[in-house]
Amino acid sequence: MADWQRISRAAAVDRLLSMLRRRAKPLLWLTVGVALGLVWSHTPWSPPASGSADDEYAVVVRAIDGDTIELATGERVRYVGIDTPELYQRSGTAWVYHPEPYAEQAWTVNRLAVEGRTVRMEFDVERRDRYRRRLAYVYLDDRFVNADLVAQGLADVRTIPPNTRYAELFRRLEREAHDARRGVWAERAGP
Repeated sequence: MADWQRISRAAAVDRLLSMLRRRAKPLLWLTVGVALGLVWSHTPWSPPASGSADDEYAVVVRAIDGDTIELATGERVRYVGIDTPELYQRSGTAWVYHPEPYAEQAWTVNRLAVEGRTVRMEFDVERRDRYRRRLAYVYLDDRFVNADLVAQGLADVRTIPPNTRYAELFRRLEREAHDARRGVWAERAGP
């Protein structure tokens, strides 16, 4: 075999490996999301009683990150009582894609759960935050999305009074995720 044929084959192999590396990460996240979705369907707690007269239903057009969604109305909804790792960091006046550990997993799980679907939103005392986002506990059928993210170790409990309705549930789920070393707790040090 001539030298130019070996070089040509080596270049083709390099191009193929490069393409596989570029596509492997999204495929990995999709696989992780599907696996977490399967785990998600077997919740170890009872979801809160379904619905009150104050609840609203809306179609989710996209998950912005692990704890924020955009509705078909254009409004943004921030999940109450939890905080997921951030996908974007502020750099001057711009937001730059710079995900914290487990931010992509939280976003993927949230996206697979609610995008394109009708969700039920339950409200606590305050209905909006300082950024004018709606504040809600979000449900998809019998799945309590806020609680599921905590149980999978993809969200920290972030209770800000007076919105404390499920603080005890979230703390219990966070302890269980911590003890089982799920999600962010797999890498965080400490007892």
